[in-house]
Amino acid sequence: MSDTFAIVYSALDRVDEDDQLVEPILRLMPLSGVSIATLGDTLSPETIAASDEQIALIDELQFDLSEGPCWDAVGSGRPVLEEAVKRNGYDSWPSFTEAIRDHAVGSIFAFPLRVGPLQVGAVELYDTEERTLDAQAVGDMMSLTRPLSRYVLRRTLELASLPDTTQLKPHARRRIHQATGFVIAQLGLTPDDAHLLIQAQAFAQNRSMSDVAEDILERRTGYVLHDDTIEDER
Repeated sequence: MSDTFAIVYSALDRVDEDDQLVEPILRLMPLSGVSIATLGDTLSPETIAASDEQIALIDELQFDLSEGPCWDAVGSGRPVLEEAVKRNGYDSWPSFTEAIRDHAVGSIFAFPLRVGPLQVGAVELYDTEERTLDAQAVGDMMSLTRPLSRYVLRRTLELASLPDTTQLKPHARRRIHQATGFVIAQLGLTPDDAHLLIQAQAFAQNRSMSDVAEDILERRTGYVLHDDTIEDER
C-alpha cells in the first residue's frame, strides 16, 4: 500500500461534506475529472459531487438516456474500464456515445458503489485523452469505493429520514444491537458498518430496522462474503 493511497483512503473515511469527495480521488488518480453519483434500483439518479462541468454533463447524459458506463458498473457490480470511449462505446452505449461525440472525452472508468446487497451508485473518472488504468490503479479505486459507499449511503439515509431509526423502544434497540452483533460475527465488520448494513437493508426493502433485525435474529435472512462482496444468503 502506497503512502498516497493510505492518506487518500483515510481522508475519504473522514469525509462529512459532499464537496470533500473529489479532491482526494484526483490526488491519487491524476485524470481530468471525477464524479460520485447515486443510481440503481433503489436510489434516484443524482450527481452528489463532481470535479468539473464536463463530468457532471457525462453523468446527466447517462441519467437521461438510462445507459452508459455507470449503469453497467452498478448493474454488474464490477468496474467498467473504457480506454477509448468514442471508438468503442457505440457497441455498448450507442446513444450515450453519440451524445458525447463533440465533447473532450477520451476515456471513462466507472466503479460500483455498494453496501451489502444495496446498489448505491458509482464513482466515475474520465480523461480528455485515451488512456488505460493499470491493475494497481483499478485495485486502489475498488478499495476506495468502500468509504465512498458508506458516505453515500449515510447521506441518503439522513436525507430520507428513515422511520424507526430514532426514538426506538428499548426492546427494539436491544434487538437491533443483537442483530448488529450477528452481522459482525458473520462478516467481520466493524460495529458501525454492521449497523449501516442493517439500515441499508431496511431502506432497500422499505421496512423498519427492527423488522430487519428480527429476520436476522430468527435466521430468516443472513449475509455471506463472496468475492469480497456482501450478498444475501437467501
